[in-house]
Amino acid sequence: MWEFFIKNNKFSYLFLAALISLGTYSVLIIPKESAPEVIIPVGIVTTVLPGAPAADVESLITNEIERGLTSLENVKKITSNSSEGVSAITVEFEASADIDSSIQDLKDQVDKIKQDLPSEAEDPFVGEVNFVDQPIMTIALSADISDFAFTALAKNVERELEELSGVSRVVTSGVRDREVTIIIDQTSLLRYQLSISEVTSAIRNANIAFPIGQIVNDGVSYNVAFEGDITDTSQIANIGIVTRGGQPVYIRDVATVVDGLAPAKSISRLSLDGQPSGHSISLDVYKQTGGDITTIAKLVNTRIEEMKEPGGILDNVKSKTILDAGADIESDLIRLSTSGIQTVVLVVLLLVIAIGWREGLLAGTAIPLSFLFGFIGLYFSGNTINFLSLFSLILGIGILVDSAIVMVEGINRKMKDYPTIDKKQASIETIKEFSAPLISGTLTTVAMFAGLFIVSGVIGQFIASIPFTLIFLLFASMFVSLAIIPLLASNFLKRRSQTKMEKMQVEYAHRLETWYKAKLTPYIYSKEKQWQFIALLNAGLFVAIFTTINALAGIVAGVLIYVTYLWRYKYLDTHNSGLFKNVFLWLITTALSVGVAGVLAFTVLPSFNLVKVVFFETGDIEYVIVEIENSEGTTKEVTDIAVRRVEEVLYTENDIESYVVTVGSGNQYGGGGTGEKLANIFITLSDDRKETSTEIVERLRSKTADIRDVKVSINQLSDGPPTGAAIIVKFLGDDLTELTELGNQSAEIFKSVPHVTNVETSTNNNNTEYVLELDRDKAAAFGLNALTISQIARSAVFGVDATSLTTIDEDIDVVVKLNIDNSSEVTSETTNNATIDALGRINIPTQSGEIPLSSFVTISLRESSSVINHEKGKRVVTVTADVNADGNAREAQTEAMSRIRSELSIPDDVEISTGGGETDESNKAFIEMFVALIAGVGLMIGILTLQFNSYLHMRYVLTILPYSVIGIMTGLAITQNSLSFPSIMGFIALSGIVVNNSILLIDMMNQIRKTDPTLDIKKVVLEASGNRIRPILLTTLTTVIGMIPLTYAGDLWAPLAYAVMFGLIFSVIITLLLIPIVYSRHPGEVGR
Repeated sequence: MWEFFIKNNKFSYLFLAALISLGTYSVLIIPKESAPEVIIPVGIVTTVLPGAPAADVESLITNEIERGLTSLENVKKITSNSSEGVSAITVEFEASADIDSSIQDLKDQVDKIKQDLPSEAEDPFVGEVNFVDQPIMTIALSADISDFAFTALAKNVERELEELSGVSRVVTSGVRDREVTIIIDQTSLLRYQLSISEVTSAIRNANIAFPIGQIVNDGVSYNVAFEGDITDTSQIANIGIVTRGGQPVYIRDVATVVDGLAPAKSISRLSLDGQPSGHSISLDVYKQTGGDITTIAKLVNTRIEEMKEPGGILDNVKSKTILDAGADIESDLIRLSTSGIQTVVLVVLLLVIAIGWREGLLAGTAIPLSFLFGFIGLYFSGNTINFLSLFSLILGIGILVDSAIVMVEGINRKMKDYPTIDKKQASIETIKEFSAPLISGTLTTVAMFAGLFIVSGVIGQFIASIPFTLIFLLFASMFVSLAIIPLLASNFLKRRSQTKMEKMQVEYAHRLETWYKAKLTPYIYSKEKQWQFIALLNAGLFVAIFTTINALAGIVAGVLIYVTYLWRYKYLDTHNSGLFKNVFLWLITTALSVGVAGVLAFTVLPSFNLVKVVFFETGDIEYVIVEIENSEGTTKEVTDIAVRRVEEVLYTENDIESYVVTVGSGNQYGGGGTGEKLANIFITLSDDRKETSTEIVERLRSKTADIRDVKVSINQLSDGPPTGAAIIVKFLGDDLTELTELGNQSAEIFKSVPHVTNVETSTNNNNTEYVLELDRDKAAAFGLNALTISQIARSAVFGVDATSLTTIDEDIDVVVKLNIDNSSEVTSETTNNATIDALGRINIPTQSGEIPLSSFVTISLRESSSVINHEKGKRVVTVTADVNADGNAREAQTEAMSRIRSELSIPDDVEISTGGGETDESNKAFIEMFVALIAGVGLMIGILTLQFNSYLHMRYVLTILPYSVIGIMTGLAITQNSLSFPSIMGFIALSGIVVNNSILLIDMMNQIRKTDPTLDIKKVVLEASGNRIRPILLTTLTTVIGMIPLTYAGDLWAPLAYAVMFGLIFSVIITLLLIPIVYSRHPGEVGR
């Protein structure tokens, strides 16, 4: 099959040119993004019940809808949030569910339920939660201009940016829209015997414009349009309401018309270079689905620079790009591309030194060609270039050149060993010799990476780029090695007299082979040395495993394993026992050794973990988020006082380049909500900082620890996938008071656990509210009902949207408000600054005249739950926490949960759940990674059995897998990295790589046995091992060297690189001894 390309070289070169062109096109056109898009099928049902407290919203709305949603299919979890006036129910579907059909099913089900809801409730709104729809850029503008001018400026900039290709929308915060406020005077209202609703209706009815129809005159049809709309805000004061005593009553007679700005929903400030923050606006730029972030970001930056030119709309305006995902991606691309170039240079240089410059360059061509061909697969499969796929490309450099090295080395050897055959024949013979083991080796590596597709949920989507990229690269590499490399070799390699360098290479290769055979021989001929080596391997394996639990116990286990192995060898050697007894003794001695070590680990020996277990390492990130939450009901002005206390701390930091304050919303990059009690500070650290972001965050946490009247949470943006808080504990039941107490007690326990920070409970912000209890009999006597009275009271407190004026430039809301306290200094923002007694004095129109509200209601003050949460249809109180840089989420949660269960009295009807946090996600991910590993090994078993047609040889190849853990754990301990998700993924990648060396060895042994069946097995093993030592060491060295630049490419994925490097180094040493040993003892039959 593969010989086709050599025999038809003219077509092959044409085909190669076409593939290179298509690969180049794919590289240029493939979309680029910062991280993989993680799509979670989530729908949210929002229902408004105006004025209702949280408890009523729960019973009347939330419970009804939740019961109706139980029949939905593919639902993973239903949670809800009942707060004052609003019910929000979140439905998370299984990751495999189709988002469009799932949301449609949800809408259909809600349509059936809404008829059972109270008539006062608004129709439920069903929407889709888009986790990937986050800003790609945030731009802050600051200027010493009026609010009116700032609002106009913001709208102009927003309009300019939204016109750019690829921009879906621009969201501006910190601006105030223009608004006309009608402030009604209660005394005038009473004088003219008017109600708020009459004033509102008069304004609404005065702003009418609609088509009347058509008239026909003299055979001609004319459209008739009625234009009674208000075209200028000055017209509002002259709108007539009613006639009293034959005289019209106008708006100006009962109210003050204020043409101004709407109350600010948020406060925004910008600080640059340590200077005090000044009033600013922030513009968040969102991209269209499928848009290229780098291209869109460049367009936005270009337009901003154009607007800053003299005479532009941003002339004399300070601007700062706070977040630029496009620039971040380009930085990642440059950094990782530099690592890739370094890797290629190092690999090719090694090959030139080891096998010659022609052969080295020829093998090196496999790297760019495999990349180009791999990009074809990535582009046409709909994948993108992100930091994960880019990392995978560089990870693949050391792997994909292995097959090319084997082929080039084989062709070179054929040409030297058989002077009579030409280059084409040497290439064809090499293909015949190596095609089977190389295809088998590629498929086993593919099998291991394919197992990663088993990982589900957020983590599965996040890492999917890695197996996709590497599988395409591996298949491209196999094609290049078996088709392109022999083609090029048959034309460009030359048979010539050896140069001095080549003679030196041959001499050193011979010395290496001789040295290796000399070291291997004692292990082939001495059974005692074989047992010593295997005992040492098993001892090392258990020491490595115990490094995450207790390294001292691991040493004890290792010593016991080693001693019992040697005892077992001597016992079996003298007693000539059978297989059953051998296995039985192995199980007993191993169990006793591990048991003793385990008991010592948890009793006598001090805790000594060489390797910590975490989910994802915390990297050095440029951005830090400070989240501030005040008590329920706090105004934004009061929240801002707390924010300024945090700012005083930030002014003392030299490593902060800039920050943006937003009072009125939480962290938009982490799903934060909105509300006047919330604020966030988005910090950009300076590039020349001397400390890592983790160290800066820890110091800021320490400096803000004395700010106790508000919650201050400080975290850095994550490089990894979204996982929520590090620790989440939930109490589910029916009694909210009981659950709240358990939550508060658990929070205190968590606060006492070392390294735990940001402890919060979901009920620590309960509200205080005034309750107006209606006297229904008295209301009925005056012809009133609950709805009428509540609407009048709500209009007085919140105001009423009367109408909207449409101008050329904007839509202007007209809002009617009541001056509740009859203050002479009232403004459009302070109409509801009043006592509860003043509210009770507002007049309610009745058949008998105006009567105060207090005549119909009893007013009382009470505490209430600001929010009632549900999960699984039950009430739930959640305790969340994070850990600092020195902490471990798994250990902290284990300690806290042990104390919670022992110290707290938990009723039988209360369920405790620890799901949803980093610990839960890591447990699930680790389990699925183990399943992926098992699945990969299962595929490898099938592939190897098919190749060798021998169960025994298949087992020999797989023997190396568990022992590679020794190298991985040693590497993590030496480099002080944790056993994390990336390092476990490195083990999976390593599992696909290390078996290739075993395949090459066993395949060579089988070929020699087929050629000379009478040759002594021990001589077969020595000859085959010596023959394969050079390609095995070359492929190992290229892979290890290929990993070195990755250790500097980012903290998040360095553990993966170290796992592969150290695991491969240890594995190749073990392979070069273990495979010859086991094959020489039990060679089995040659399958084919």
